[in-house]
Amino acid sequence: MEKKYFRTFSALVILIILITACDQNVVAPTKTPLICPTECAEALCATPPNCPTECVEILPTDCHPTEKLHSILWVQTSGEYLMAATQSYTLARVMLDKGLNDSNWTAALEQSGDFSNLPPAIIVDVDETVLDNTPFHARLEIGGINWNTDQFYEWVLEAKAEAVPGSVDFLQYAQSKGVTVFYVTNRSHDYEQATRENLINNGFPMDDEMDTLLTNGEEENWGSDKVNRRIFLAEGYRILLLIGDTLNDFLPDTNVSPEDRNEVLTDHQGYWNEKWIIIPNPIYGGWEGALYNFDYSLSREQIFDLKLNHLDTFE
Repeated sequence: MEKKYFRTFSALVILIILITACDQNVVAPTKTPLICPTECAEALCATPPNCPTECVEILPTDCHPTEKLHSILWVQTSGEYLMAATQSYTLARVMLDKGLNDSNWTAALEQSGDFSNLPPAIIVDVDETVLDNTPFHARLEIGGINWNTDQFYEWVLEAKAEAVPGSVDFLQYAQSKGVTVFYVTNRSHDYEQATRENLINNGFPMDDEMDTLLTNGEEENWGSDKVNRRIFLAEGYRILLLIGDTLNDFLPDTNVSPEDRNEVLTDHQGYWNEKWIIIPNPIYGGWEGALYNFDYSLSREQIFDLKLNHLDTFE
């Protein structure tokens, strides 16, 4: 009887040792960040007693709602975005041909004088116009970060952004028609080479003999409003189209209230859908900054509260 108990005890000890050894070799699975249900955050920030522990653990110090989740997913997954972006570039092709046949056609407000004999060109923005940065914005959203410039340029150096639907085909078509494509971006000049590589890797046309990528700060007077870069290009080219995802790609002085932005745009309604082509961007841009007076120092919670004030319930 004693031998039987001894053998049983020994077997249990060996089993425990084996289980312990196996546990030490198993790599713990990476914890997927959770998005807590609304009831876990009263007023979108407070933590009631009934909030599940796993939700509380991932709430950042600056509690915030995941307000850009749907916008990012819409761009990354929806057929609707695919259709909308492709539709914009299909329209751009039609208008490009129209502009080529009209020597008095120009899309740049900065263009003046006799430009009828200038060679044709188009100006396109880069971010969210030809390059899709939603993987970067997804990283920010998962990390609970509103914006981080250093992280953005780390993403730029990866040069992994893919093309916005329809953009490569259209720009290659423009090049085939003898139209020079200029990329006017507010990315810093320090990251021009990485941006160039990313564009080329996606198949975007890039001139080998001259610089067609005009970055922020490349010249002393080339600021974020893009006006001076458009003036520079309008001196040597007839600008057939402007293509972008925010009003700053078409007009100066758009960092104003939503109402004032819309009024400025309405004043130039004759350019819509012909000489100015907009690419949908529901994630960020001047439209969003206008909702909180372009104060990018605010926390996500503060920004969210200010955005709520702009909702119209007709009450």
